[in-house]
Amino acid sequence: MNIGDKVRFLNDVGGGKVAAFRSGGIVLVEDEDGFDVPVRADEIVVIETNSLNIKKAPPPKTEYGAAPISPSHNISGKEYLRTKAAAPEEDIDENLEACIIRLEMTIRKLEARITRLEDEKSAKEAEKRLARQTRKQDKNAIIEVDLHAHEILETTAGMSASDIKDYQLKIFRDTLNAHLHEKGRKIVFIHGKGEGVLRKAITDELKHAFKTCEYQDASFQQYGFGATMVIIH
Repeated sequence: MNIGDKVRFLNDVGGGKVAAFRSGGIVLVEDEDGFDVPVRADEIVVIETNSLNIKKAPPPKTEYGAAPISPSHNISGKEYLRTKAAAPEEDIDENLEACIIRLEMTIRKLEARITRLEDEKSAKEAEKRLARQTRKQDKNAIIEVDLHAHEILETTAGMSASDIKDYQLKIFRDTLNAHLHEKGRKIVFIHGKGEGVLRKAITDELKHAFKTCEYQDASFQQYGFGATMVIIH
């Protein structure tokens, strides 16, 4: 195993590239996020060897529990241990420290994954609730369509009364055609009282183009004389 070799973890997800070797059989593996993860040599496996077999000197690093080590020369394991011994206040077992660091990094990754999964779960649950609510709606619930010009048109500028009526009738036809397969469906078309021009046009449409539909004045209490209820058969 050489510096630059690509490795994967045996007891954890992921891997990286060998960045340096440390005493006690510890290997520093640079992961995809650029972090140096201390791992025991027997807990990783080489998946791609550095083709040039170049032992790159690692950049200056502050070791856990030790002073910075100069990259200008290689040191033996005994020399490295003597360096650590020079700082007795940092007397920490390196294997235990490496395990703690790996555990902390794993926890952070798991927290990010849990957050993502919770967001996805919340979105799916919201979709399911909406689907359930839609299914629970009575298929015979009354649909209300307001045909007043100001409700279906952003502006009537440049439109004649005939143009407006034609567009109102188009909305009427499109709505009925969209629900013709829903037997028993009730649709209230609000056309207003006015001079009765639109109401008569709707009645004529029902008599000639939608003969299977029943129609009647909608609730006087709710709409006065300004709406017609159509029942699809």
